Amino acid sequence: MIDFLLGIFSEMFQMNMRDHHDMPFAMPLMMACLVGGLVGFIIVKFVVKEQQDDSEQRQVH
Repeated sequence: MIDFLLGIFSEMFQMNMRDHHDMPFAMPLMMACLVGGLVGFIIVKFVVKEQQDDSEQRQVH
């Protein structure tokens, strides 16, 4: 799985992501920010949906 993702990122950024000498210094930090933002967005969407479902159930009772 790691090789698959590194292959995708290598093609996207046109650099060898498997070789840490070929990457710019802040590239892992930028990738961590993107992944963290995506995970945070997904979590927030689930929390909002859960709260909406709870409020709908309270209104029914």
